[in-house]
Amino acid sequence: MEIRLVCGDPDTEGWGHIPFNQAENFLRAFLQQRGYQEPGFEAGHDVLTVYPGGKTRVSAFTVTGMPPGIEPRKLRKIRRQVLTPRLLDTAQTVLQSALRNRGYACPVIEMRGNGTTGEVSADVRPGAVYRFDHISAKKSAEVDTDIFYRYEAFRRGQRFDSRLLDLTAQRAMSDSLFLNVYFEVGCSTGGLIITERVVAGKPQVYRLGLGFDTEGLLIGRARWQNSRIGARGNSMEVTLYSSYRGQSASADYRYFMAPASRLFLMPKLTFGRQNEPQYESLHSELALLPGTSWEAKSRRVELLAGPALEYTHTSRGLGPDNTYAAFQTQLEFRDHLFEYYAGDPRAGGRIAFRSQSRVAGIYSGITAHLLSLKGEHVWNLGGYEPPALVLATRYLGQTTLVRKSLLAAGEIPLDMRFFLGGDSNLRGGGLNKIPADAAGLLTTIYDGVELRMGDVLPHGLQPLIFLDAAMAGRSCFKLDPNVYWSPGFGFRWNSPVGSVRATLARGFVWRRNPAAEVLLVPQWRFFLSLGTEF
Repeated sequence: MEIRLVCGDPDTEGWGHIPFNQAENFLRAFLQQRGYQEPGFEAGHDVLTVYPGGKTRVSAFTVTGMPPGIEPRKLRKIRRQVLTPRLLDTAQTVLQSALRNRGYACPVIEMRGNGTTGEVSADVRPGAVYRFDHISAKKSAEVDTDIFYRYEAFRRGQRFDSRLLDLTAQRAMSDSLFLNVYFEVGCSTGGLIITERVVAGKPQVYRLGLGFDTEGLLIGRARWQNSRIGARGNSMEVTLYSSYRGQSASADYRYFMAPASRLFLMPKLTFGRQNEPQYESLHSELALLPGTSWEAKSRRVELLAGPALEYTHTSRGLGPDNTYAAFQTQLEFRDHLFEYYAGDPRAGGRIAFRSQSRVAGIYSGITAHLLSLKGEHVWNLGGYEPPALVLATRYLGQTTLVRKSLLAAGEIPLDMRFFLGGDSNLRGGGLNKIPADAAGLLTTIYDGVELRMGDVLPHGLQPLIFLDAAMAGRSCFKLDPNVYWSPGFGFRWNSPVGSVRATLARGFVWRRNPAAEVLLVPQWRFFLSLGTEF
């Protein structure tokens, strides 16, 4: 198209000949889009000579009118970049986002760029600080508009943050309530005006995902979901999962107590198969789980608790073959920013508590209580945008309260025993190979720290280093003295089809007591995955 605008097109009426002055205007615009801000032109008899000159780079970036708490100097990838109209648009968008994330819902920013000196300036008029109040919901013939209260990631009266609107839309689309959801924001003397817009699709959604890692090899997941059952927006979901290590199928139905209520009742049916070197087992579960969620100022809280009827069959290794009743509890605190940046972790965190209890005499032959606490937290070091360095940590502590003699007798099911090793915890050990026997562990603690470079290197490559550490024990609430370490390095690449991660780790043992049992053989472990995050 650019060639036709400059040189003409004899096959198109009116474009057979382009005057030099018109061609010069087109060329000047095309060159400035590429950073050549001061091109020269010389018209001859039949030739227009172009002197593009050098590219202009941003030598200084000055921002005036920015309110306290926002530091323009921490906006990366502006200084020393080639000065183009697109760069000015990018700088304006970044400044607008910084303001809109801090309550300034309708800022006005005027950008200027000097093509000779490379100086870029931004004149900011932030406007007033607004708070979330009334939202005009899109009326739908299929569902009650009060349903949108379930997905709101903010509280009324809370300071405006555009990321929370985006997160609200993400939640509704993730649940397949609508094909697309977005918000229009306007400001007036009367206050903040937020209007919800939706694009309706079919109520039934089919999703198919493929991934890969060196532990499960090819990984596939298929999901069918219907999130618009009745005016309350009840939902049903069926999920199939398969890898070399295991397969599972689950189906659940969420029945909400009222359109605006987050309280629901969820019957859930699950089938699963695990195949590890130490054991092979089948497991099924029928659970009835009341649940709810609520929003705090900066995080979401989710609670599930209810009875379950479980069946386990251990075809290889140590384990029972029986049916029993259990009571399950799941409680999770998840920061809004952790949820918002889930595809590119850079801020926030989450903490999850899980328990499973069996009591002898209540359709169970043994008494056992599993307690588990795990979490992960991410920090953008320096607060740069985009991040230059990202620090992350994850931790896990779990134990099963049960008589130790039941472990040797094979009475404890696999879902109440623990195995370490693999990308999810100790990366210097093989997947679930700590210990190498089928008995497993009754207590484990783990912590991992990872430092990753942000968007600094070309092509989006992000080098990383990490250190994992773990301790374990064969008894409840008791750890052996040995510490298992796993330092390593690798890289992350945010590819067009998902996150690619590769790591190389060395596992070794700090033998604090030479007489204690050693569960890990020192070794190197390589891991490669598509679609996995820290």
